[in-house]
Amino acid sequence: MSNLMDYLFGAATFVPHGYCLSWRPDLVALHAVSDALIAVAYITIPMAVIVFLRQRKDLDVEAKKLASLFAAFIVACAITHLTALFVLWVPAYGAQGLIKAATALISVVTAIAIWPLIPKLLALPSPNQLAEVNRQLQDANKQLEVSVRERTEELKRINALFEMALNGSNITVYTQTPELEYTWVHNPRLGLSEAEVVGKRDVDIMPPEVAEQTMALKRKVLATGQPGSVYLSTETEAEGRIYVELNVHPTFDADGAMDGLLGTVVDMTEKNLFEVRLASMASQLSEANQRFETALDGSLITVFEQDADLAYIHVVNPPAGTSTDTYIGKTDYDLLSPEEQLIVVAAKKRVLDTGKEEAFEADLNSGGEARFYNIRLEPKISSAGDVTGLIGTTVDLTHKRRNEQQMRLVMRELTHRSKNLLAVIQAMARQTAARSNGKEDFVERFALRLRAIAASHDLLVSHSWYGASVRDLLKVHLAQTLEPDSDQVELEGEDIQISADAAQNLGLGFHELTTNAAKYGALSTAEGRLKVSWEVKDDLVQLTWKESGGPKVEEPKSTGFGSVLLQNSVGPSLGGDVKLEFEPSGVRCVIEFPDSCIVSF
Repeated sequence: MSNLMDYLFGAATFVPHGYCLSWRPDLVALHAVSDALIAVAYITIPMAVIVFLRQRKDLDVEAKKLASLFAAFIVACAITHLTALFVLWVPAYGAQGLIKAATALISVVTAIAIWPLIPKLLALPSPNQLAEVNRQLQDANKQLEVSVRERTEELKRINALFEMALNGSNITVYTQTPELEYTWVHNPRLGLSEAEVVGKRDVDIMPPEVAEQTMALKRKVLATGQPGSVYLSTETEAEGRIYVELNVHPTFDADGAMDGLLGTVVDMTEKNLFEVRLASMASQLSEANQRFETALDGSLITVFEQDADLAYIHVVNPPAGTSTDTYIGKTDYDLLSPEEQLIVVAAKKRVLDTGKEEAFEADLNSGGEARFYNIRLEPKISSAGDVTGLIGTTVDLTHKRRNEQQMRLVMRELTHRSKNLLAVIQAMARQTAARSNGKEDFVERFALRLRAIAASHDLLVSHSWYGASVRDLLKVHLAQTLEPDSDQVELEGEDIQISADAAQNLGLGFHELTTNAAKYGALSTAEGRLKVSWEVKDDLVQLTWKESGGPKVEEPKSTGFGSVLLQNSVGPSLGGDVKLEFEPSGVRCVIEFPDSCIVSF
């Protein structure tokens, strides 16, 4: 132990370092003060490093280790100078050597550790560079302040425009926290102010049933992060029932985390009322259009619309034999013949050019059949006052023209038949007068014959003068003498119809035969019988009148009016022949005429 102490603090053979200085006061003081001041300085520097490290907690571990190593190096140097001060009086050269060795070791380690940091230290900016960077940062900061100020002013202006646009509108904008508390609201509704809304929840300011719907939607948006909307209606004291559309969007902070909701409430009351009115008008229009189409359906009126190029764009109740597809998308050039175009297209172009209505009549081919139309055209005027097309109506007057033609034909026929009838009556009057025994006899005979003509005419009128049935014609004239269903009469033959002229002439013959049979022949007694038969044979109609069972018939000594009428008038008028035989058993008359007299109706 004494050896160690001698090694550290000197043996009797060593002398203090002051002896080396001959204990000169000036030299000893110089070395002592210098070593003491150096030691104090070396101790102060590590203390400053330690304070710096404690203040700069943001330094990384590597920097802190290097600073600690540097502080240890400085402290070791301070102890070295203290031992130099100590050995001026005590020969502790062993301890001084050990301390110097430790200091040398720390110095070597510090030197080794600091060399790799030289590039990093060289990369650090110099004070001048830092000053330049600081100046640039100040300039950038000023520009940023100007930009922020401009953006702030622009934001204020936009916000003012936003508020100006929303003021008095039917849109409310608001924000809410994730707890659904209002943090801001602009243009609030329901008679509330912003102060009455901010800090509240829906349940605090809305009817319960409405708040339940709105909060359910907002919770769903918060849960999914997806926007949502709902259509609501509620009753208010100031405005009555209102309809609103609520739109809710999630909001996010700078890190992308959801931090609340942004919502808009759009008052849809006016739109809803407008849609209700529009739906009502559309329904009324649809009903009116349906009634219009129903009224036109099956009628002879067609309504159409064409554009400025005369292409059909709408057709209601197209003419018979055609359909809507026949016209839509096509023009009159596609549908009408060149001759028809000269009339129709020219009129339509005049309407488009002048903007004036026009009406005309034209014969057109429709559905493969010639038809006669009355056409009326009107210009279609836009809101700007321009002619953009035309609207037209066509009335099919074909039936009217045919009726007029038929009426003219009937009038001509009536005139012709009236002349013929007057000629027959005139001849019948002369013949009756020539064979009458006085005035009273003439009046009676003539009246009966006029009645026969009237009976034939009544039958023809019932069939619109198209003709009459032979069987009906016989029954009409026989009915003037006996019951129509009397068993004295037998009619046999198919039911054929003959023309009006043939019926009139044959009716006169039947009257004369019936009158003669009732006065002198088979129909003058109850036992008498009459059989009338007819058949069509070899392009001829053969009608046989045969009486039997009546008084015995004798050949007349003179030719009566009936015989003359049958043979000289009825036969030639029918284009045939009449054979009259007075057989003792009864009169037999055979009337033949061509089957061209047969008609169908």
